[in-house]
Amino acid sequence: MRSIEGWLLGLVASVPEIKPLYDATLEVDAELFLEQLSGWASQRGYVEPVAQLLRILERDYERRGDKIRGIIEGSFVERLVNDPLAHHFGPHLRRAMRPRALGHGDRE
Repeated sequence: MRSIEGWLLGLVASVPEIKPLYDATLEVDAELFLEQLSGWASQRGYVEPVAQLLRILERDYERRGDKIRGIIEGSFVERLVNDPLAHHFGPHLRRAMRPRALGHGDRE
């Protein structure tokens, strides 16, 4: 769990605009936080903080392990499949949108 917490803190440090959302979560649950981030991103549309978030999630989806990939897929990508924001996903997040890809990661 420590690696997930560290990853979330890095995400918040990279996109300061999402810190209030992070702080509002009393006990940080990575899946819940990414679910909230998907709504936050959808409401704002493709503006710079959202673009930065998508770049980081794209990078981390490629580089991180199955647990983080699973959280990104199930709690962020899956919720935005039909959102206009999905058109701005990079190749890794687009691949995660495919039905056979969803569920790829281990979200224990």
